Amino acid sequence: MRILVTFGGTREYIDAVRFIANLSTGATGSAIAGYLSRRKHEVVCLRSEGALRPQTKRVKTIEFSGFKDLDSKMRALLKGRTFDAVIHLAAVSDYSPVSVKLGAQKARPGRAVKINSDAGRMTIVLKRNFKILDRIKDYALRNRKPYKPLVIGFKLTASASKAKALACVRALGSADFVVHNDLREREAENAHIFHIYKDGLRFYDCRGALALAEKLDRIITKGLRG
Repeated sequence: MRILVTFGGTREYIDAVRFIANLSTGATGSAIAGYLSRRKHEVVCLRSEGALRPQTKRVKTIEFSGFKDLDSKMRALLKGRTFDAVIHLAAVSDYSPVSVKLGAQKARPGRAVKINSDAGRMTIVLKRNFKILDRIKDYALRNRKPYKPLVIGFKLTASASKAKALACVRALGSADFVVHNDLREREAENAHIFHIYKDGLRFYDCRGALALAEKLDRIITKGLRG
């Protein structure tokens, strides 16, 4: 099977050396991509700048930087090729800079120049980004031969109550499966605990990236639905 995996955190550049980022290292996505490749799947990765690389040369890797770059490259891949499944782990920024103000002067955000840090107080205006996850199936339907990949989304919460976590998962209604994890569980247990949901209902828990990769492989290849 051909599987697209996105992982790592976006970098929303303010200038040539400064950007807004998040805690994602890409470790989980890298492990999943490597495992699926070893299982003889054809794996294509969209990997963010600085994210860990899969430990195999059999995985095709394409690097992305920010939200706009990731969306553009995902759209091109889904329109240009067919994928049996998309595992969307990338930690995508909810906001991107649209303007930067230094004292009374305005600067255009981006990687073209480095802003002078002596110019005074910096004010950054951010715009809300859409959810790429919600557009994955639409991008695939725009293919020359429209298709419907199995979509697996991810949701990270921080010390969320069970009710809040469930609400966050159910908000990702465009995904066929949702993998949820919470920072509190990972830190408290010194391991990464994942909860897998189908139709808003939790049906499987596992510990560690490799156990998760094994379960996702079974879901994709055997069509498990709970």
